[in-house]
Amino acid sequence: MKKFQWFFQLFIIILSGQTLQDKLSRLPGVQIESKKEHSDFKEVWVTFFKMPIDHNDSTKGFFKQRVFIFHRDFTKPVVCVTEGYTASYALSPFYSEELSTLLDANLIIIEHRFFGKSIPDGTISWQYLTVRQAACDHHDIIQKLKKIYPGKWVTTGASKGGSTAVYHRCFYPNDVDVTVAYVAPFTTNREDPRVIPFLKQVGADSIRAKVLRFQQAVLKKREEIKKYMEVDAKKYPLLVSPDSTLDYLVLEYAFSFWQYCHDPSRIPNENAPAKTLWKHLTSIIPLSSYSTIDEGGTNTFYVQAYYEVGYYGYDTVGLGKYLSIQSPYISNIILCPKEKLLPYDSSALHYVRQCIKTTLEKVIFIYGANDPWTACAAEIGDNKKVLKIIEPNACHNINIAGLNENNKTLVLSTLKSWLAAK
Repeated sequence: MKKFQWFFQLFIIILSGQTLQDKLSRLPGVQIESKKEHSDFKEVWVTFFKMPIDHNDSTKGFFKQRVFIFHRDFTKPVVCVTEGYTASYALSPFYSEELSTLLDANLIIIEHRFFGKSIPDGTISWQYLTVRQAACDHHDIIQKLKKIYPGKWVTTGASKGGSTAVYHRCFYPNDVDVTVAYVAPFTTNREDPRVIPFLKQVGADSIRAKVLRFQQAVLKKREEIKKYMEVDAKKYPLLVSPDSTLDYLVLEYAFSFWQYCHDPSRIPNENAPAKTLWKHLTSIIPLSSYSTIDEGGTNTFYVQAYYEVGYYGYDTVGLGKYLSIQSPYISNIILCPKEKLLPYDSSALHYVRQCIKTTLEKVIFIYGANDPWTACAAEIGDNKKVLKIIEPNACHNINIAGLNENNKTLVLSTLKSWLAAK
């Protein structure tokens, strides 16, 4: 009799689709690839969702979008990461996400279209790598998964992923309950001019002067340093000439230095040997950033940046006479392959910036005061339905745990209040 009851209960579970695997398998267009182990979650599934290349015209074909599902319980809330790039990091058994831990929530990570494993077969139609199309991806995936997880939903992301979360909320304001956007830029131009004056005032005068002296020292020892570059370039073939590559590495140095709060005491003296200068330079900006080997989908990012989401330009003051590129305009647009470069379209970002100031609600923006991307931070205007925090002396890796006590209390109380609202 007991054996019969056990089989009957098992039959009911299978029939009603109580297991996560069973529920996922019933969703249309979902392919389950594999199961992973993670100590903080009961189950982790790697899945692919069938997505149209063009949400306005399904005849353009489809691609598989990778989605990671970290499961605690069907009754718990969901934190959904709208990744701006590849999401391969989610394969690590040690990966953790701040909000899912704070809220004891299930975790969904959606890889961005045309990055990582979420790439169409054959020739990619780059005109569909857009803010609106990505927002449609997130809408479709979230709506399907809400059939499994009916509780509260929070979207989040960092940097481009944070921007992506806000793009989705502007186009689909009712999909989720709250959004937490970390260090999310919202540009005004193909290369936002606000970054250059930001870098002229960030931090202490003495540190900015030390950064400039280091940049000049590298360029002055160009021929010696290129010898070390040639060795490293055997592993990372260069996109442009060695001279141009060195120019770009040096120009990028100031932005990258401040972006991640690097220690100024580690900047070598301008009289240091060329090898020492080169090692420090590439510890801040890896040579792979200017390589034909696209390890992190950065080339795909540049396609989207110069098509729609924007980037930043460089300041050559104090460096111009040492540069090999004798041009008044030096741009990272060189990193976008010419055959993929599309005319810049500012309409989506204009819509989003207006949305942030007017209709957007229940979004928390978190920035670091020393992060150059904060020059492009969300401008909330008189919108009292969102919260914007700028943490003093913090950089691009700021999170809730890194906030001062006042800011942390404000963020957590606001998050709790918004999630409690019906």
